[in-house]
Amino acid sequence: MSKKENIGRREILKTMAAGLALGGCSSSSKASDDRTVHLSEATPTQLARKIKGRSSVAIIKVASYEEDIFAHIKPFIKLATLPSLQGQTVVIKPNIVEIQPGHPITTNPAMVKAAIELVDYLGAKKIIVAEGPGHMRDTELLLLQSGIGPLLEKMGIPFCDLNLDDVVAKANPDNFSGLDPVWLPETIATADAVISLPKMKTHHWVGMTCSMKNLFGTFPGRKYGWPKNTLHLHGIPNCVIDINQLVKPKFALVDAIVAMEGDGPIAGTGVDTGYVVLGCDLAAVDATCARAMNFKPQEMTYIARAGQVLGNIDEKDIDVHGASVAEVKRDFTKPITYYNKQLLAESANSGS
Repeated sequence: MSKKENIGRREILKTMAAGLALGGCSSSSKASDDRTVHLSEATPTQLARKIKGRSSVAIIKVASYEEDIFAHIKPFIKLATLPSLQGQTVVIKPNIVEIQPGHPITTNPAMVKAAIELVDYLGAKKIIVAEGPGHMRDTELLLLQSGIGPLLEKMGIPFCDLNLDDVVAKANPDNFSGLDPVWLPETIATADAVISLPKMKTHHWVGMTCSMKNLFGTFPGRKYGWPKNTLHLHGIPNCVIDINQLVKPKFALVDAIVAMEGDGPIAGTGVDTGYVVLGCDLAAVDATCARAMNFKPQEMTYIARAGQVLGNIDEKDIDVHGASVAEVKRDFTKPITYYNKQLLAESANSGS
């Protein structure tokens, strides 16, 4: 890497560590134990996007990937208020970014199978599994190594590489990122429904990653590069909010049977947590997962912002079905950058 390229990378990281100035976000310094995010004022139009009423989230215990995961999910379909997908073209978006033996980075193939079965049960006419990995990798090799490729071939489900798909421009006039238009893969832009199928992990950029951050993979690499640093310059939290508003996912199904703690989303350690999480309000899903990992949702910029303009993140506004947060909660080891933002600024190897 040249000196000029290295400086550019550092500037990106400094922008991230500064709280993403375009979003006007910073952490409070009133006390060492006060990590509440203080946000710039959202416009009336942005605030009006937030869903009305309460949100339902299901925490469904599943001991291992060898179990019939869909059978565990089925009793919670109505409780989680899942919509009918009758006659629709549905895109399932798992998390596939890297393969490193011993690190549970990707959505497990068993979860992809359960999601396909769920979407089919809800009446989908056509099902597509699609991902745009944040790193420039051989996607076919990732599919093979993850086990997702052979599964899709067996089930007769097509896969779309969103990084290389044809793209369409979507107007984004009243946004947080400053990106207008936003380029989306045609497969995403023309789908009747998009389902987020993330792996629950810690994340050294934003604390933790789940269903909302998972949609970063719908930004096409052919327009935004690898690892999509253009988006980093516009602020990851800002872009997370914008992409969720544009894609409007119907619901999320979270792979938390084995999660990741520590230096996620790639180099962290596996945690046998033994559950999946289901819900239509992705802000509520992610806030619930954050609490289960012993994070405070209000401490993470994109979740705090989502609580203003997308959905519910306060416990009092979320009906939790199945297991309670208290039953599954454990103290996940946090990324060191969660506590030390100077290290985040100086890092030169962070993944997207």
